[in-house]
Amino acid sequence: MSRLHGIDAILFDFDGTLVQLNVDFARMRADVEALLPRYGFSAVEQTARYTLELVEEVARKLAARHGDGAAETFRREAHAAITAVEMDAANCARVHDGASALLQQLQRQGVKIAIVTRNCRAAVRRVMEQCPLPHDLLLTRDDVTAVKPDPAHLSAALCRLDVAPERALMVGDHPLDVRAGCAVGVRTVAVLTGYSSREQFAPELPDLILERVGELEKYLDDKTR
Repeated sequence: MSRLHGIDAILFDFDGTLVQLNVDFARMRADVEALLPRYGFSAVEQTARYTLELVEEVARKLAARHGDGAAETFRREAHAAITAVEMDAANCARVHDGASALLQQLQRQGVKIAIVTRNCRAAVRRVMEQCPLPHDLLLTRDDVTAVKPDPAHLSAALCRLDVAPERALMVGDHPLDVRAGCAVGVRTVAVLTGYSSREQFAPELPDLILERVGELEKYLDDKTR
């Protein structure tokens, strides 16, 4: 059994890793795409795979054609639609088995905990009101200029925690979490409680693949520092 030594901080994804949110991503995409004709675009013209990236793709095109004002108006409207879907999901969220106990144990051991998520801050806070999750830092998409898989999201967390990449770990339920972690030089753990399979994670070469986040404790030293 591989063990993870010398960990001062762990960065956790939120949705799918610590909690089950059941975000309706199909509705989210459709609601944003429904805005495009009013701005002179169609969905088939866009190349972005994910909805947040779709918003930025269209905003860049709008800025080039009509200026920054038009781009910001679209961003506000699109993000309002995205947030509405996330808030609906937050009302029915549940914490994955073992997640709270793991975070509590990590804090007792002196390990710094960051939650690094593409979700909006309001949705995360709503979940936290019902299901508190110990953490030292929360960086949502509202708190950074670039979100995962851009490594700048993770770099911002490491900077705020004042922890070197080689002393940190990224834990997530999507291959993009692992990819972003590798890009900043942290060790990585994949969990299978989201929508990604073991086979989908394999090309990203995570240090560990776990069935659920609560299993992480047995791979850490009792005194990781």
